[in-house]
Amino acid sequence: MSQRLFWAWTLHAGVALFAAWWIQRHGWWGALVDGDPSGISIAIVVLSVVATLWCGRRAWVLQREAAAGGSWRTHYRRDREAGVAQAADLLSERAHGPHETAWWFASAAIKLGLLGTVVGFIVMSLQIGRMPSFDLAEVQQLLQQMTQGMAIALLTTLVGLVANLWLGLQLMLLDRMADRVVAGIVEEA
Repeated sequence: MSQRLFWAWTLHAGVALFAAWWIQRHGWWGALVDGDPSGISIAIVVLSVVATLWCGRRAWVLQREAAAGGSWRTHYRRDREAGVAQAADLLSERAHGPHETAWWFASAAIKLGLLGTVVGFIVMSLQIGRMPSFDLAEVQQLLQQMTQGMAIALLTTLVGLVANLWLGLQLMLLDRMADRVVAGIVEEA
């Protein structure tokens, strides 16, 4: 089962690479960079790539620990033999502890998207505040300038939501596999 997790992550990463290529082919990366001068969308993408790579590494660790010679089994046996009352808790912490930080980064992606929304609306508000009067020609120019703020707001929100969903799926799979590894070790002992 644990080997399937790593291969599932590999498939997941392959889909992500294909999506990145497809987005590039349609020129959407350029539109993202041009449409979001704040750089928040790119920061979210970079955060997602780093977190996805971490998830792959973690899937590899879980696969290794699920094997008969995993170090978690050894530590759990030693703790039980030494009479440590919290042996199962320590095992669970080894299996799930690092995931807590990754979940924080997944939630940070959506929060950065919301930050971009606020930044976009601030940009729009500043454009409105700079307008001395409401002539028709000035209103047209104002609307053109406001679209930049709207683009920042919408792009960062979209990228943050997609990144959160993407990372959440990976982390949910990691959590379920960690549960199975812990259950297998406890059951075996």
